[in-house]
Amino acid sequence: MTSRSIRPEGRADRSVLSAATIIRERALADLHGLPATAEVVHRIAEEIHACWPQASRFKCFRLAQGWTVEEAIERFHGMCDREGVKRRGLTERSWREWEAGARPDREYTDLLCRLFETGPVQLGFARDYTPEHLRARSAPQPDPITLAADEAGAHAEQAETSELGAGALERLRAEVVWVGRRYVWESPLPLFVEMRALQERTRKALDRRVHPGQASELYFLTGALCGLMANVSMDLGRRIPADTLARAAWTYGRVAGHPSLMGWARGMQSQVALWDDRYHDALGYAEDGLEHLSAGAGGVRLHMLRARACAMLSRRTDALESLRRAEDARAAGEGDELHDEMAGEFAFLPAKQHYYASVTRLHLGDSAKAIEEGLTALDLYARDDAQNRSYGCEAMARAHLVIAHLLEDDPGGADQAVAPLLALPPERRISSLAATLDDGRSMLAAHPGGERTARQIESFCAVGLPQAAPALTEGNRR
Repeated sequence: MTSRSIRPEGRADRSVLSAATIIRERALADLHGLPATAEVVHRIAEEIHACWPQASRFKCFRLAQGWTVEEAIERFHGMCDREGVKRRGLTERSWREWEAGARPDREYTDLLCRLFETGPVQLGFARDYTPEHLRARSAPQPDPITLAADEAGAHAEQAETSELGAGALERLRAEVVWVGRRYVWESPLPLFVEMRALQERTRKALDRRVHPGQASELYFLTGALCGLMANVSMDLGRRIPADTLARAAWTYGRVAGHPSLMGWARGMQSQVALWDDRYHDALGYAEDGLEHLSAGAGGVRLHMLRARACAMLSRRTDALESLRRAEDARAAGEGDELHDEMAGEFAFLPAKQHYYASVTRLHLGDSAKAIEEGLTALDLYARDDAQNRSYGCEAMARAHLVIAHLLEDDPGGADQAVAPLLALPPERRISSLAATLDDGRSMLAAHPGGERTARQIESFCAVGLPQAAPALTEGNRR
């Protein structure tokens, strides 16, 4: 298994190949020059498949090895020669068909299992009918997002009784601030790898003896990283790890005595609940967060999340009241360490407030007002500095504008809103775009003159959203 990067091939999505390369090279770095075992290759393949579930498991095993299709065929023939097995004329076309979902015959299946040192179930060529309670005993290693979430959750549970330590706090803080700010304009998956490595450093620092003030700072930084990783999980459509990481962020915030982190974490849990159609839970988390943080940018965010939950529960009066309270919170609040000093992904600027208001108005059935709020959000994003221009929120604001324009019987406005989205690089197409744009595609397809744009959206979602969750329902809107 070599350390070179995986080379692009055909129309394979570059973001997927980039993610596979990151996963492979991180695993190889952990070996410190030792050869990769079959167990390591299996783990890499599982991680790639977890990040890109649309890919066949057979393809993930090839990517785990770092081979192109041509190199894999060469390895296959070399294996046959070494083991005295007659070559069968394997072609690139056959290999690609297997990666696309076709199944090889029994003899080829056996040889491919030999090549990758695994079984037909692991390669996706057979089904496992082992009862679930027995299968769990031999379950594969968890994917990196779930593993990171579990690690953070377990460590957070021990936080109150740990003897704490500190490292180079200024450097750690600067790196946490920087990765949080880069999140606004960079792709989420590569940043997750950095966040996890940085969090490992903050957790190790917590195992040393330090002064109480240093310990509080380290807990705060560790919790902030949990929050950022929860955001990545949401952008990749991974709601359970996102909730676990958000809950860990809340625990670290409580241990650190940091109300703004506690409030922010409750807001993250509210977002997860909105995705899960658990609107009462979303409302409860937002209201609990407001107990810790009711003013400033953090309070604005929680009021806006409460408004969205109330809208989904058809509580119009409460939703409108929350929108008003959000305005009051921004006017009355002072800046805090998380939302205003660290800022970046933690910031909740007026542009994002108007985007959230647009979504709330849309769920309340006021599409004209939703358009007004959405256009205000886009205008504010366009006039802001590039480092504050959240491409994910801007994209989602446009996606909701597509729906709002169609509800106003304005397919031209929908076309104008969706056009910039169709040029969005694949690595920046967060999971929530899939559901929202699919609604817009269906509505456009049914509208006279909207078939062309509907086909463009269908193509966009088919080849450009490898991070999309497989099943999103009508309520799942970030």
